[in-house]
Amino acid sequence: MKVLVTGAGGFVGKHLLKALLAKNHIIAALGIGCQALKDMTVALYEVNILDYKAILEVMEAFKPDAVINLAAQSNVPKSWDIPEETAQINIIGTVNVLKAFSSVNINGKFINIGSGDEYGLTATKYSLLTEDMKCEPQNPYAISKLCAEQMVLQLGKQYGINVISTRSFNHFGPYQQKGFVVSDFANQIAAIVLGKQKPEIKVGNIDVARDFLYVGDVVNAYIALLENDASGVYNVASGKSIIIKDILKTLIKLSNKNIEIIVDDSKVRKYDVKSFAGDNSKILKATNWKYDNNIEKHLKYTLDYWIDELVNKK
Repeated sequence: MKVLVTGAGGFVGKHLLKALLAKNHIIAALGIGCQALKDMTVALYEVNILDYKAILEVMEAFKPDAVINLAAQSNVPKSWDIPEETAQINIIGTVNVLKAFSSVNINGKFINIGSGDEYGLTATKYSLLTEDMKCEPQNPYAISKLCAEQMVLQLGKQYGINVISTRSFNHFGPYQQKGFVVSDFANQIAAIVLGKQKPEIKVGNIDVARDFLYVGDVVNAYIALLENDASGVYNVASGKSIIIKDILKTLIKLSNKNIEIIVDDSKVRKYDVKSFAGDNSKILKATNWKYDNNIEKHLKYTLDYWIDELVNKK
């Protein structure tokens, strides 16, 4: 299958391209920073998703059977600082990609990557969130992702394209930049292991619980949706929440260091919901997706990645 991936140079994109290539799909990678992927056997297009004309030219040249839209401004704190840019990228950019795709393939599949954060305050009422529950997003990022989801679902009906939109819960792993809870922890602990930082780590609210998956499992979910008969909205989730404090304790245990935990008020989010967990029964019924809940193993991969990154940093 010919698959175009937007946001391909990002955290999830790098993992997704490798997994798609391993399954012999023909790939085009679109997005800022894609030239860094030149060692992969994929067509590279350094294109901003806000440039509709450029996207259309890529679609006409590559003629994909399917699109997986990863491109996004995905940092929640940053979305408060730049709400207008977050809305432009996440809503207008997503519509641009779908519209351009519809011009070259009305029989294709469009997979839009959304967020479990779209549920927002609904998570205060239910222990497990299902796709038919009302979404009550509480930050600019989540609002933009819900809007993009609803736009592509409705436009898909108008254009006759099979649109799938995920609500992907927290995920982590190698290549994730700082600004996300596990990568921030792992980066600081790696610095401590290497003697580059005092044995203390600054944290926000670590008593909340979130639903976490390793990035490899998330990527496998996207490929399962691509290769199976699916449409509509799907949670990509483990089905259970983990207290952030327990993740931090596991990373500290893996480091074999005595590390002091310091709460930094500047890192505490406003409007934090105590627990988020997504019901994954719908995607499990629709596809052959399987996932590995051995979080300690995956946290070790992530910590080892950050140690290597800091060792090789010039």
